[in-house]
Amino acid sequence: MKRVLACAVVLWCAVWLVSLKSPFPEPLISVPALLAVAAASAAVAWSPGTRPLLAPLTALVGAVGAACTLVWLTDPVGAAGPATYFHTLAVLTLITMTVRWSPLPRGVPAVAVAAVAEALLALQVVPVKSVVESVAFGLFWSFGTAGAVGLGAYLRVLDGRRERAVREARRSQRMQLARDLHDFVAHDVSAMVLQAQAAQILLESSPQEAAVTLRAIEEDGTRALASMDRTVRMLRELEGEPVSAEPLPGLDDLPGLVRRFAEAGYPETELELAPPRSVSREVATTVYRIVAEALTNVRKHAPAGSSVAIRVVDEAGATVLTVADHASAPAQPRLPGSVRPGVGLAGLAERVEALGGTFGAGRSGEGGWLVKVAFPGGSSVAFPGGRS
Repeated sequence: MKRVLACAVVLWCAVWLVSLKSPFPEPLISVPALLAVAAASAAVAWSPGTRPLLAPLTALVGAVGAACTLVWLTDPVGAAGPATYFHTLAVLTLITMTVRWSPLPRGVPAVAVAAVAEALLALQVVPVKSVVESVAFGLFWSFGTAGAVGLGAYLRVLDGRRERAVREARRSQRMQLARDLHDFVAHDVSAMVLQAQAAQILLESSPQEAAVTLRAIEEDGTRALASMDRTVRMLRELEGEPVSAEPLPGLDDLPGLVRRFAEAGYPETELELAPPRSVSREVATTVYRIVAEALTNVRKHAPAGSSVAIRVVDEAGATVLTVADHASAPAQPRLPGSVRPGVGLAGLAERVEALGGTFGAGRSGEGGWLVKVAFPGGSSVAFPGGRS
């Protein structure tokens, strides 16, 4: 309703200003002018719904205006006034909107027709005596058309950049969700594989322990499904579907993560959790993901029964995380494909750097593996080689 009223007000003002001229302007001048004002007002008032109609609307207004002007020139009765100026502004508005929003195959012909009509309007303002004067004044009047085309093209470029930025942001978020899926689900699935291997051995010798292991597999599978469900819902949110927000795991979830890891065959796993008082949610989530990825790599590469030490402490106001494992038992069966390189820690290193932290991962002096991260201000440790 507000748009209808706004359009009606614009038309009423145009009619009122045109009627100030006495006698009333020639219909060949006033009628196409009011048509152009009505079309431009409707296009603005009902945008973006009118965008598909901009090209044909602009072409129609241009064709009617040009035809009426040419007919008027055969017998120029009366002179131009406010009607011509309203007509000019309306056509320039339509040209700007058409250049900005219409597809090129339809927009270019429509703008060309409107540009010709706009040049002819100059002949209503100043009477000319020769063809050369007509062409010269028409070209001068077309400077407004050039400005309208330039403005529309500039806005079109800005819109294109904005759309590309949105697509790139969505792509980046999808990649981030893919990394989340790897970090959270891979940890639980790797635990399920090891526990399934243990359950096969315990089925005959200790059915009760096998049952406990199977329940642990069920819990890990439930968590993995929950992580996948969260990722799918976030992907739907990127496409504009409303979904409920669910927080990602953080420092408060580390004890449970470490406990499940210890129960899955690494009883000598210790956690020291003494972070700074103020830790951002992004840092807390990243710490959790790094610990989950590091423990997953321990399952892949370290013998079962290895000791693992996890520390999240405050060092001069910085949140410092270290995850170190030390081989202390003969090797047990490892995960299938454990020699294949992954991308977990590499992706997490990029996230750490994006948060202003430092990241280091490599072999320690005690024959195990060490991951060290600091947020922010800590110094990373340089290690030869790498595990992913």
